[in-house]
Amino acid sequence: MKKLRFTILTALCLLAGCNQASDVPAMNSTLYESDIHGLNTDTNEAQQYTLSFEIANIEKPLMELTAKQLTNSILTQKIGGYTVYFYHKNRDHGEVNAAIQLGTNRFEIGQVGYSAQNTELFTVRQVDAFGKNYIKVNGVCGANCPISDYIDVNTNSPKVMRIEAHTVEADVDKDGIKEIVATVGTIAQTSIYKLEPSHTVVTNLNETLGVQEVTYDNEANTFVAGTTNWIVEGGRLLEIVR
Repeated sequence: MKKLRFTILTALCLLAGCNQASDVPAMNSTLYESDIHGLNTDTNEAQQYTLSFEIANIEKPLMELTAKQLTNSILTQKIGGYTVYFYHKNRDHGEVNAAIQLGTNRFEIGQVGYSAQNTELFTVRQVDAFGKNYIKVNGVCGANCPISDYIDVNTNSPKVMRIEAHTVEADVDKDGIKEIVATVGTIAQTSIYKLEPSHTVVTNLNETLGVQEVTYDNEANTFVAGTTNWIVEGGRLLEIVR
């Protein structure tokens, strides 16, 4: 009987020992799997490029005009407390220039077209960019050559920024201040303009990515190069990995 009891106890101890030994590896295995699950094992990490900005020499002071110089006006557009004139500077009625009236003074913006036949190409809007209000005047300088003039009316000495491209004001880096995105060309060249403390700077995204064409999706606030989408964040261009 004692022998039988000893045999039974021995068997029970062995069973208990086996169960305890099997619990340890199982716990270690669970921890290991959870650690692997928490790691990023995707080898296709998102590409990123640092944006390099350079000074953009696009700003110049506006020159004052006399009333006589606006005698050949072809179109007048009022916005807010400002009036923008489109007029022929020469008697041959060729090129079209623009001017803006600020208070009692008139200032020349510059040439905005070659013909008065398509006046719908000349538009005026009030926009927000670089944290300031601008009067934006659009025109054309030739085939596939749009003009975007931004008139700064916030100073006693008004200035104009001229960008020869299609432009849109958008907060591309999501810092609460709108930059200017400019796109031009049949094969689109896209740049970003922003305001530094003392000057305007620009970066060309085609050069940054080393690609021929870059476009901007205004609704998604993304840049598109081929089949890849990019966003701007913290001074970098980041690939969106789907």
